[in-house]
Amino acid sequence: MTESIPCPLREQARRRPDATAYCCGEDSLTFAALDAAVESTRQQLQAQGLHAGDLLLARAGNGLPLLRLIWACLRAGVLICPLNPRLPPAQCDALARRLGARALWDDSGTLTLTEVAHLTFSAGRAPHPAAATTLPPLWLDAARLANLTLTSGSLGEPKAVAHRLGAHIASARGSALRLPLGEEDGWLLSLPLFHVGGFAIVVRCLLAGARLVLPAAGESLSECLRGHAVSHLSLVPTQLWRLLQQPEFALAETRLRHLLLGGAPIPAALVSACRAQGLTPWVSYGLSEMASQVCTAPASADDAGVGTPLPERALRLEHGEIQVRGATLFAGYYTAGGTLTRPLTADGWFATGDLGRYLPDGRLEVLGRRDNRFICGGENIQPEQIEQQLAQHPAVHQVIVVPRDDAEWGQQPVAIVDSPLTEAELPQLATWLRPRLPGYLIPRHWLVWPPQEPTGLKPGRHPLAAYAASRLDAAQAESKPTQPTD
Repeated sequence: MTESIPCPLREQARRRPDATAYCCGEDSLTFAALDAAVESTRQQLQAQGLHAGDLLLARAGNGLPLLRLIWACLRAGVLICPLNPRLPPAQCDALARRLGARALWDDSGTLTLTEVAHLTFSAGRAPHPAAATTLPPLWLDAARLANLTLTSGSLGEPKAVAHRLGAHIASARGSALRLPLGEEDGWLLSLPLFHVGGFAIVVRCLLAGARLVLPAAGESLSECLRGHAVSHLSLVPTQLWRLLQQPEFALAETRLRHLLLGGAPIPAALVSACRAQGLTPWVSYGLSEMASQVCTAPASADDAGVGTPLPERALRLEHGEIQVRGATLFAGYYTAGGTLTRPLTADGWFATGDLGRYLPDGRLEVLGRRDNRFICGGENIQPEQIEQQLAQHPAVHQVIVVPRDDAEWGQQPVAIVDSPLTEAELPQLATWLRPRLPGYLIPRHWLVWPPQEPTGLKPGRHPLAAYAASRLDAAQAESKPTQPTD
């Protein structure tokens, strides 16, 4: 059964045509102008032969062209899959074949794929917007597939998570009931649009009538926050550490009111640093399959609780595993020809693979990924349990624990720590950990954070495990005595 909902952008253009919808540096668009720009892009989509149900790959960075294209696709019924612009051409080609893509738009103009139509769009501004009184209502099908989000694919090729428009709307509604967002607010698009968190920011802003703020080319995050009226900001802890380390930057110099953190354990020192500047961050648990947020709560310096489920979501623990369902649940994993696979339990829950427990007050604490677990001397090691404890140390900015193969123990935990401490000083943290964790959870090796920052929104375990193996293998080779020669 079709459920029609009013297009959030068109509704804002009808109600508040002259209010600012988008700003990037000195450039800005009103809701009426953005609505007209999206309509122009939709017409160009149709002129190039795309129809409802076709899959379009969009390889581009955050910016107005991609923003226009995403919303034009929603109106045209075209399924869009934004890609990381750093995705190598060979992977793009394989992905296009696996998903059965009909067309590609690459903002660099350098990528060509076999058996895929290549689209171009006018870079000029759209015609002058129509007067709000002449804009008719525009209805969208909430049940139609809206977009694909690729998972990280750390354990294999990435999965294409398909969402219906109604799931994104439900996600934004529930978020606003926990984190109020109004017409005078602005949310910085600090997460990429190929990530579910970035896509969610766009929907939240259009539904609430808030400004969507993008950093200008070459503009740092700190410069953008100082220069624009940004009230809401989404970051992962790594991004926040980098921001707070900027010289002469203070949160008090911005108009920031709500800071949403997710994606990794939140170090106590990070929470304290924000509170010292008058801002308590929010912590969040979410996943692509649930259109971003599931739980959200004010950060605590005393525990790792992430709150309770937002409206229109439900959560339960089965044998320690987090399972979810609700109006924001994904439509399924997408494969060529539009086939959807949605692995649910017999009673309709999605098993996330994340482990959790309830705190005494009912808040959820996320303990880690089931597939991150390894065995040391017959004991199960959940690396996130060690990370969450180390994150409470005031000298720890961020930390990842990875396994190291060992002939005697099977595998041993290695802690890679971003901290002012030197590598020679890091073992001091083991002394601090011993009253807090069982002995088998104390890392056997301690390494400083790699000088070359890991790419991506949050540090990847696989690249850091490779870094640890390289460092420890080199140290082991150096420690071996040289054999005498005859």
